[in-house]
Amino acid sequence: MKDSSDTAEMNLRVGELADESDGTRRLMALAPGIERVLSKGDVFLVDELDRELHPLLAEFVISKFQSPETNPGHAQLIFTTHDTELLNMESYGRIRFILWIKTGIAGFRNLFNLTEFQVRTNDNIRKAYMAGKYGAVPEVDTVEVE
Repeated sequence: MKDSSDTAEMNLRVGELADESDGTRRLMALAPGIERVLSKGDVFLVDELDRELHPLLAEFVISKFQSPETNPGHAQLIFTTHDTELLNMESYGRIRFILWIKTGIAGFRNLFNLTEFQVRTNDNIRKAYMAGKYGAVPEVDTVEVE
């Protein structure tokens, strides 16, 4: 005869993917591609890396690409994000470049590299970005709602 706690434990181990959090499902969807790219030294492209991921998990994915132990083939990670915390240069000293997209006149978009600005490695990229130094922040008109 089985104890009810044994049954509960068994159910936790045999859970369905649909029962997992969005972040866990997202990481599980990315993991095979990440491991394949890391083993072959290829390029991994991800739109909105941080989408549905806990910030620590997004940092973990980035760190996999920066570690010589987990990335001996020098695979590259290219991603988009809206998470300005990922702009912290101190955490990601090996980032080669950051590209910004700025919407200009008539909706045309311009792509430009952070290296077009005089940036030192100890600059707070996030703070400067949020202050509009690089010109890629949305212009938001605040209107009072009655």
